[in-house]
Amino acid sequence: MEFQKYLSFLADLQKCLDSLTALEQRKLTAIQTADFDALDQCIKEEQAAALDLRGREHKRADLLSQLGLPDASLRELPDHCPAEFRRQASEITQDVLRSYQVLASAQNAARTLMESDLRHIQQELDRRQEKRQDTSAARSAQTDLRV
Repeated sequence: MEFQKYLSFLADLQKCLDSLTALEQRKLTAIQTADFDALDQCIKEEQAAALDLRGREHKRADLLSQLGLPDASLRELPDHCPAEFRRQASEITQDVLRSYQVLASAQNAARTLMESDLRHIQQELDRRQEKRQDTSAARSAQTDLRV
């Protein structure tokens, strides 16, 4: 029964990863539309999800220890499980790994877009600062002809 509990945990983890992917898509849309309120909300939700995932990681480690597989990777799980769970374990591990890859791709896209936008913002701020400095320098370089 312990293996079934672990497989249920993995199915729940996959749903969590899929939810995070949807969150990353919302974040990407917020970045593209410059909706800073929505972006802020997405970031807050990401922070809460990170804490949740940390707790899930501890639970995963505990479950693996209970199964006598403390060092088994997710990819290796089907090789270590009882025959009656092997097919189910193979399917769920592939689903979790696929969900993780999709999430990682969405996170990279959002991060790349944010970094690009931040570079454009920084360039604009630098340009404006240079313009102000040029204007100030031009004013101070004018000759005062008053007597």
